[in-house]
Amino acid sequence: MLVVAPPSPLPPDPSRKEIVEFSSPCDGCEVRVDIYSPSQARASPLPLVLAPHAITWTAAEDYHGGLQGLMRKYHPGYYGLAEKHGVIIAMPHGHHHREPLCSLAGPEQIDDMAYLVEALPTFGYEVDRRRVYACGLSMGGQEALVLAGRHPDRIAAVVAFNPIVDLAAWHEELSLCELPEIREYDTARRIANEVGGTPAQVPEAYRARSAFGYLESLALVPILVFWSEHDLIVPRQVTHHTIAMYRRIKEIDITAPIAEYNHTRMHGVLQLDQVARWQLHEWCDYDLALAWLLRHSK
Repeated sequence: MLVVAPPSPLPPDPSRKEIVEFSSPCDGCEVRVDIYSPSQARASPLPLVLAPHAITWTAAEDYHGGLQGLMRKYHPGYYGLAEKHGVIIAMPHGHHHREPLCSLAGPEQIDDMAYLVEALPTFGYEVDRRRVYACGLSMGGQEALVLAGRHPDRIAAVVAFNPIVDLAAWHEELSLCELPEIREYDTARRIANEVGGTPAQVPEAYRARSAFGYLESLALVPILVFWSEHDLIVPRQVTHHTIAMYRRIKEIDITAPIAEYNHTRMHGVLQLDQVARWQLHEWCDYDLALAWLLRHSK
């Protein structure tokens, strides 16, 4: 296993929090977003990090260290990072239609995040348009990549941890998975319900929600992706997800500013049992991600 100690108590977070609401430019639905910013006035405008959450997680859980029971040492969340890095962190609650917390890079979710760049100044946040970033874990990584692919002119850089890259492939992987926890949650059916059918029934809808549909645009954006070949939740990272995407982007442009890192061994894992492989998927380091993102600007 990656860690054995229980999570330590969190110190006070001086970051300022506000929940903003607006009508989606796509369909008029009410959109809620948690906004974290530095507690004290700083030179503005400030960089903006668009931070979609992982599937089935709430934005608050992603911010505070993941689902109950996770160990903060391998998922510390965004807690305190707005204050530390002097940035605005925008965490959408998610624009889904049938399955709560399963937005899955739907067109409305992506357009809502792009619209936030325009909307936040109306709530009193001055955004540095040259320094708008996207970052996320799992489904959050999927949405960060699709956002950059659809709006490469707005996104200065992306970090994705263990992302879902090919949604149709992930649906297949889950439908064949024998893990009781995954079968109990019925994830493959939930994906099809949210998207509007299976990959065979609505292939275009799956392509629109997958980074592979935007490779030429993604080749223009600095991207850092973390992955593991032992990922239990998003398997086949080499053949169908992160590394497959990386290789295809490099085929488009060998100088494309994308970098990949296999984080499997950095945790000191000695036994890759089922628990460790699950934890490998849930690992991310948003502090590291923000430090890397902030080196980039348009």
